[in-house]
Amino acid sequence: MKRIICNPWLWLALILLLGLCLRLYKVDIPLADHHSWRQADTAAVARNFIKEGFDFLHPKIDNMTPVSKEMVFNPRRYFFVEPPIYQTIVAGLYSLFGVQEKLARMVSIAFSLGAIVFLYLLVRKLTNQWVGLLASFFMAALPFSIYYSRVVMPETEMLFTSLTMLYFFLLWLEKQTWQRFGLAVFFAAWALTLKIFPLFLALPMLYLVWRKWGLKFVKQKPLYLFVIIALLPFALWRLWISQYPEGIPSYVWLFNLYGIRFRPAFFRWIFAERISKLILGYWGLPLLVFGLILKPRKKEGWFFYWWLAAFFTYVTIFASGNVTHDYYQIPFIPLAAIFLAKGSYWLLVDARQQFNRLLCCLLFVVCCLFMLGFSWYEVKGFYLIQGGVDLAGLAVDELTPKDTLVLTGDSNDATLLYNTNRHGWTGGYASYFPNEKESLNKAREMGAEFYVTTKVKELKDMDFGQFLYQEFKLVKETDQYAIFDLR
Repeated sequence: MKRIICNPWLWLALILLLGLCLRLYKVDIPLADHHSWRQADTAAVARNFIKEGFDFLHPKIDNMTPVSKEMVFNPRRYFFVEPPIYQTIVAGLYSLFGVQEKLARMVSIAFSLGAIVFLYLLVRKLTNQWVGLLASFFMAALPFSIYYSRVVMPETEMLFTSLTMLYFFLLWLEKQTWQRFGLAVFFAAWALTLKIFPLFLALPMLYLVWRKWGLKFVKQKPLYLFVIIALLPFALWRLWISQYPEGIPSYVWLFNLYGIRFRPAFFRWIFAERISKLILGYWGLPLLVFGLILKPRKKEGWFFYWWLAAFFTYVTIFASGNVTHDYYQIPFIPLAAIFLAKGSYWLLVDARQQFNRLLCCLLFVVCCLFMLGFSWYEVKGFYLIQGGVDLAGLAVDELTPKDTLVLTGDSNDATLLYNTNRHGWTGGYASYFPNEKESLNKAREMGAEFYVTTKVKELKDMDFGQFLYQEFKLVKETDQYAIFDLR
């Protein structure tokens, strides 16, 4: 019985079960929750693989409004960010079970659970199995981690591939076999095509290399092969998409828009609002600090600190992106889990030699409960649906022809357009013209046949709203949305 209770694989299985159950909360809600604008584009690519035929090299969204830095119109609806691997998996499920956003969320959940497993394996390898279990528990239970583990975005895919890359790279350094090398370079290549953050993980990987060979690492030919193979898919993809500038979203603003880097607001948003409040719920800070100040054990060395340095380098370089969007801090989740686990293990096991054991356990429980509670208080609003977006989209889908083009009047957010299950233009389209009337007429010239908005109250108080009601047929109006026939 004691052997069963102390079996780490049993505990890992229970943690994964807990993580799965937590991630199923509101898994079937419409795609109109927090950061739905980014989810909508990702989901649209998968849905269009079903509607228009699979074309991996030409992913398409529903929106023809300009997305590029040159603000070039995008009539073919191209959307070139990461290779659509995630969307391909989702489309495969759609082809079997029909288009359901909850299937896309389940793909994210699967990647998340896989990331938890490899976080455990990595931390166990460098510390011990109980620290590994604690780390996997925190990654499974942190509300910020839970929410972003079930959104329709490739972030969990990035976490999974990054952690597997680090784990197999560590295994390869221990024993240089071609099998381990192949796994490490495969996941490295996969990770590097998804997001920019895995590139910064070169810092902790270089630390491992230095610890293994010192200056002699320059003579290790497999390292050069590793770098070439890992970067080749990334380079080929970037070369390919450069042919379609209209489909590459603007990215220059991510670096230092309005000179935000290192200003007081930068530190407030990253360290106070996001890390302290949103992710750690304030009360996770003591456990995190304990984990940070503990003397590293010989096996782990400074690996986790170099990993932390990689994250802060990424935050510094992409300052405005990190300040603007909280999901840019998703790479911090495994780091938070690791240092929380190290601090918790010290408090529960090592600290009892100098402090009261009961008080140490009580402090751990209080910190964990308050951390999860206060973080959940911040995150619970992420699950709320944008008012009327799902209902407006459903109405358009029911009342208009399947091949019609739609102009949405809310904003440049593609959520409403996605929910209509139609192609067309978002409200941001109006910003390219002197006024909304001119943008509407131009959209009609380009084929727009219906106009839909959820800003009904605002519309009635605007000159443009009066123009719509006078000039075009009102198809349907509720207190949450209005649909106009532009034909």
